[in-house]
Amino acid sequence: MNTSQPKSSRKAAMHSVPTHMSTKISHKAQAQSHSPPSTESLPPGWVKQYDSTSQRYFYVDTAIPRSTWSHPFQDEQYLREAREKARQEKQNIRRHSSASQGIASPVIVGPQNQLCDPGEPARKKVRTVSSSPKSTTASSAHDDLTRELEVLLRRDFSFQGKYCHAATTASAANPGLNVKGIGILGLPLSERDAKLVQSLIASTTNDPQPVGNVWELDSDAIECSNPAWDTYLEDVVLKDIWKKLAPQCSRPRLELRSLLLWEATSDILEYECTEIPKRMDEFATIHVILPSFYTGGHVHLSFSGCAENYDLSATSSFSTSLIAWYHGVDCLIKPVESGRRLALSYRLVAAEDGPRARLPAMPEKLLDLSRFLRKWSDIQEYEPDAAPSIIAYPLVHEYRDNDLRADTLKLEDRHKVIHLKSLGDELGFQLGLATLDDHLIGTADETSTRDGQGRPRMLRVNTRRLTIKEVLDFDGMPLQGLTKLELDESDLVKTVPPAESAPDLVVYESKASDPHVIEFHHYRTVIVLFERRRAVEALLHTRRTSYALERLATLNRHKSSPVDRKIVAYVLASLYRQQPYNFTAQTALAEIALGWDDAKLWNDTARSTCSHGSLISALDSLKWLEAWKQFSFSAVRESIEFCYNKKGVRKCLDFFLTADPEAFQSVETGPNRDTVLQWSSEQLQRALDTIQHLEREEAPIFIALIRKKGVQFFWNVVLRSIVRIPAYEFWLDFLRSLYSLRPEYIETDEDAKTFDSLADEGLDAIISDFTQIVRTGDISVRNRRLSEIIDLCIATRRLDMCRRVLFLTVPRDQGAEWVPDILSPLYWTPLRRTLLDHSIEVYHKPFSDFFRAMIGCYLHHVLGSFYGPLRKICGSCAVCSVLDDFMVNPKLTQAHFVGARTHTAHLQTHLTTASDLVSFYSVADNAIVGGNILIVDKLKDAEISSQWRARRNRAMEFLLTIGELPIIDRIMGTRYNDVLLALDGKVHFIHPQDGTRAGNTSPARGVAIHHLVQGRWASTSVGDGHSS
Repeated sequence: MNTSQPKSSRKAAMHSVPTHMSTKISHKAQAQSHSPPSTESLPPGWVKQYDSTSQRYFYVDTAIPRSTWSHPFQDEQYLREAREKARQEKQNIRRHSSASQGIASPVIVGPQNQLCDPGEPARKKVRTVSSSPKSTTASSAHDDLTRELEVLLRRDFSFQGKYCHAATTASAANPGLNVKGIGILGLPLSERDAKLVQSLIASTTNDPQPVGNVWELDSDAIECSNPAWDTYLEDVVLKDIWKKLAPQCSRPRLELRSLLLWEATSDILEYECTEIPKRMDEFATIHVILPSFYTGGHVHLSFSGCAENYDLSATSSFSTSLIAWYHGVDCLIKPVESGRRLALSYRLVAAEDGPRARLPAMPEKLLDLSRFLRKWSDIQEYEPDAAPSIIAYPLVHEYRDNDLRADTLKLEDRHKVIHLKSLGDELGFQLGLATLDDHLIGTADETSTRDGQGRPRMLRVNTRRLTIKEVLDFDGMPLQGLTKLELDESDLVKTVPPAESAPDLVVYESKASDPHVIEFHHYRTVIVLFERRRAVEALLHTRRTSYALERLATLNRHKSSPVDRKIVAYVLASLYRQQPYNFTAQTALAEIALGWDDAKLWNDTARSTCSHGSLISALDSLKWLEAWKQFSFSAVRESIEFCYNKKGVRKCLDFFLTADPEAFQSVETGPNRDTVLQWSSEQLQRALDTIQHLEREEAPIFIALIRKKGVQFFWNVVLRSIVRIPAYEFWLDFLRSLYSLRPEYIETDEDAKTFDSLADEGLDAIISDFTQIVRTGDISVRNRRLSEIIDLCIATRRLDMCRRVLFLTVPRDQGAEWVPDILSPLYWTPLRRTLLDHSIEVYHKPFSDFFRAMIGCYLHHVLGSFYGPLRKICGSCAVCSVLDDFMVNPKLTQAHFVGARTHTAHLQTHLTTASDLVSFYSVADNAIVGGNILIVDKLKDAEISSQWRARRNRAMEFLLTIGELPIIDRIMGTRYNDVLLALDGKVHFIHPQDGTRAGNTSPARGVAIHHLVQGRWASTSVGDGHSS
């Protein structure tokens, strides 16, 4: 069998074979990869390397990894693993699964039940429709054109014969097959003869194993000794094949090449025998299958989209069959399932005289293609939106990028390219060869069965991208500018849907941020076709903005051409839709519009301005003053107002605030100057009147305005519009910056008064806003702004405002509701820090008033008085309830009960249970009524009360956070003594002060004298404890 070029990278040569024979093996489930193999093809994942020490090559399996000296297809371990993998895939893999990647294509089938693993519930199949934004917007007219081209290139060429033929004859002569070293072989082939043939071939080739389960013996070792066999070949075989394959040619002849013996195998590897002629006169191969017992061995032949399958095993036992096909036709022979098949391989050689046999020619189709190309050109001329500017047609075979040339294309692909190029040169169309990356991004089916690498099926396609890295001419050289192309789906002739074929590359990361995304890459060799005179449109369509910007930089800025106009129109259109916005391109277009004196182009460029960014920067990039001077103000006015409306008031305010009348006057020197100034003034007032809020970042704009136009302009024109706006952050920064301008910009007394008035208006706005915050009860914002406003007042020397601001946070009665604020460290602690930053003490006015009120409120409501509610001693006895009255009276420290011993003894029974609160003793005095006095003293005081001590300690901590006691003394003034008495527990601090000094002295510790009146103890007098 002749050595042939590989059909594609799907099939790789197994190993060296005898002369005139080359066998390629392809796995059933192995899909085509992107490029054909090199001289020595390897399975996926294998690489060939050179060992300099032993000076020989070795092979590495990068997936495991492991290495071997022998070729993978000669390595027993690899072949064993490949057979096992193929067997498992045959049992488990679903119909649409990918062979090369071992995963499913983005098609989910059903509603029939699909094959499942044992114990797995049957799933229903659902076919997914691929869609993307581009595909949904593709013009149906585009699809019609690409579909028409697909039909034209899909049909067989106009050809009188067939590209293949098969037949069976039951009355064929016995060839009398004589094998050197064996003798005559009997037919049907016996087991003994088959083994003899195998042994002979093995000894001849020094290879004990067949190539792809096929033993091949060269024609030099065989002879057909029966003369009737030659007659049979000439009268039956050759005549039949001549009539079917090449009826238009002179009678060809047959040449015997080899004897082929297939043996049964459980492997699913296929025997590929696609042939490429070694001689110019050879054009077909014939296998004459001799009687032998076998099953299987189907022959699959395909060419130009047509396929034929032949099963010749049914009558193989006692019949002779033949099968013939042109060189260049794809031929795959499936493995023999049982028995052995014996065949003689012949070459069909053309006669020396007369026409040569050729595969289909296409004179009529060339005419159809010519009509199509002319039609396509006309549609682009008159209805450019109804036709694609470029078409990509996928070839049948796939090729390596570094070996992609016209002379490397296989028969059908080469035939199409040759004729298309001839027509393209005639009609002005450019053709190129490229590799298309059909990139599908979809949702992974996490519930499906995964492949050996843990990758799931694709549930649905979410995005489809068609990209071409580079386009080559027919000599394999890159075509200038045709790089990084992006096609629409309507630009691609739909030959084999990607959803029905195996992906060449799968990207799936189970541990990625989005594990539900899976990507398929289908690499397809395509013919790229476009009209030369419309190369700009094709490149704009495929390279898009990048190409347009490249060309824009080289355009003539003073003279335009139709091509230049197309470039400019495309870039201009991209400005309206591209993100992020290309300011450089906008400036270039504005310059081109000025150079071409094209007011419409300038206005269209101006109207493409994006909404972000200021109006000043946008107009500067548009060179608006130059456009105004060149085109007139009326020609550009509407575009400026359009930009104003698009950007909004906030982004345009700085432009109208800083608009320079002198600049306007330098451009507009005619009678329209006053109109322009009036327009500028109206736009400014419009902008000011529509402002709803001010941001801190805008303060520098107004400060710059004061620097440029003076404080009087700001006071008279701007302030009245913005002072109404509650903008705390803005006014805070504005007033700080304004104060820094005061020394520099005060030239007259009027300026000084204006500055002060501005400061007052700003502070009023701030305090008004602060008042609202206080009323809403937003404590955190109030506390933060309090210290910020005080800081501003100090920085701007407006201390008179500080007391007003501070006491906005103080309740009118300074009562208990103020206590939570006082206790919060976020209330006055930042204020204390602000004062320290300005080297101001808390006892300075007006801050001392605030801290005095805060200390008084704390001492009155938090510290309180020493004596609190005490435990009653009696509680139930009506006779001696006066004892409880004595205990709860904070002004009494001692009580005398005068009466008979029997009466005082009753009191002692109650007092004995309260020994922790009181002490008592009796004194006999006959001079008084009853003759006995019971004296009771309270034991509880400030020194022994743990609750009071804790309150006092907290009060001291509070005061020390404000300042040391000397500082508290200066804050409290004349009431400092009351503070000390309150801390000693001797007096309850009175707040707010009522104007008397009653609280400044300690009250008398009284003694109550009680007598028994009508059976009850009653207080008859209260005296000073010192006099008792």
